Amino acid sequence: MQIYVALQTVVIFFFQQCKGVSVEDVTIIGAGIGGTYTGWRLRNSGLRIGIYEFSDRVGGRMYSRIFPDAPDIQVELGAMRIDTANNPRMVKAGFELGLKFAIFPEGLGRIPEHTLLYYRNTHLRTYELGGPRTPYNLRPEERLDPQLLAQSLSEKYSNYNGTNSHVELFSATTPDGIPLYLQSYEEVIQKTMISHEAREYIKDSSLFQFGFGQSQSLENFPKTRRGFDRPKMTPDLPEIITISTGMNSYPSEFMRQFLSSNPLRHSFRCNSQLVRISKSGGGIYRLKFMTTTTVNGTTLPTNKYFYVDTRNVILALPKEPIQRIQMPQLSNPTFISALNSVIDVQASKIFLVYNYPWWLSGSRNSTFTHSDLAYQRSYNWGISNKTGKAILLISYADKDNVPFWSRLQNTGKVISKRNDNTRVTNEVVAEAHRQLSLVYNIPLKLIPYPVDGMMFVWNRYPYNGGWVQWKPGTRWYDIKRYLTRPFGQDHIFINHGYWGADHNGWGESSLEAADDVLSFFDIASYLSTGIK
Repeated sequence: MQIYVALQTVVIFFFQQCKGVSVEDVTIIGAGIGGTYTGWRLRNSGLRIGIYEFSDRVGGRMYSRIFPDAPDIQVELGAMRIDTANNPRMVKAGFELGLKFAIFPEGLGRIPEHTLLYYRNTHLRTYELGGPRTPYNLRPEERLDPQLLAQSLSEKYSNYNGTNSHVELFSATTPDGIPLYLQSYEEVIQKTMISHEAREYIKDSSLFQFGFGQSQSLENFPKTRRGFDRPKMTPDLPEIITISTGMNSYPSEFMRQFLSSNPLRHSFRCNSQLVRISKSGGGIYRLKFMTTTTVNGTTLPTNKYFYVDTRNVILALPKEPIQRIQMPQLSNPTFISALNSVIDVQASKIFLVYNYPWWLSGSRNSTFTHSDLAYQRSYNWGISNKTGKAILLISYADKDNVPFWSRLQNTGKVISKRNDNTRVTNEVVAEAHRQLSLVYNIPLKLIPYPVDGMMFVWNRYPYNGGWVQWKPGTRWYDIKRYLTRPFGQDHIFINHGYWGADHNGWGESSLEAADDVLSFFDIASYLSTGIK
């Protein structure tokens, strides 16, 4: 990290001395995984390339931190795992970057022998779902495992069969002939005529609230069908993996290799917000940046500005930062509609450090819990080999539960050792402990007080959410093609996982979006090239 910071300082100094003298060939806005990957793929092209970042850090939604009391354990405030079957670019890049893969012990959650469920004040094991102890007033035909119930509804109430998802997802209909993609999940599920209790049962037992309510029905409904399980990518890796040095190692290593490959032609500048794009003639764009400042993790505006001239602009940004840029083309109704095809989904994570793993003490062996309470899920995160301190991801929540934790983060006394935007307060601890005492069925007084904590709420600018979901009526393949280069012959491109793939999240979808943009620079798809 010290080498990286020193290199970054040298490059910034060089850039500051030379700004206004040279025209950049490519200017990348955003130093998340999509922006850094784009620079990394272009690093040996001979082009003059600059990357500019709004905040003071590289990584975006890949945000790894460590606790002083457990320095050998990476805490992931953002992305934390890779599904190898669905992330071929991430896997390939990990090998090429020299990152060390490790198994993510909890997988995607609900390993039966280690999972404790708690719905409607009832403790359950996974094999009990749908059985007589299920605390929902279900009809006899609804008394199934919730996944099987969702599958049976999809098979009965849609004609989707998964043979050609790129086409069929937009031609599949409900029995009344209305295309699925035009309808929200709420609209479709009502047509199934299942009981309100069954709807609540499916929603409560789903790991995420994402995909329910007013989101496009394709987020959930047809993808639950049996027989279309995604194949495992490679027998050489476990199904769910992570990075030993933290998921943030992806963008950090992309950036390091990008800068070191050509220090005289490549540059990076943090705390720089793009505010305007204008044409200055001769195929040159003049970019106006505002210098920002980051205080205790919060990035704030200043009254200082600088300019960069460039031939190509790549916006590796989420929705709202793009919408704030001043440029006539950005007011195009078609463009605005395409940007607004997604809805931000808020998310939050809370990590607490304890002197010992109280959640594994005695007869308790549950390393993962899931409930209908506001904390939603907890994960055993690990025990430090250096200090013996234990870390619990005590809450991983999304959507409706996030404002609850956001409010508590700003209430009470700070108990964490860092008083920044990852702070934890005594109000957060008290509420998290109260809920976990119910789930583990132990007296509140038996839960020890934490020695440290960190949390992050993905509800603020520039992210506004942890991920997004599609609005009903969105044909995302058309959106993807359009937004890659939205303004005809203008050399302005958009590379972001929001719109870049059928699964619009971070990681793989951002790399896929970047590959589409890179095709305009005659860079072959990453999946068509070998590991160098």
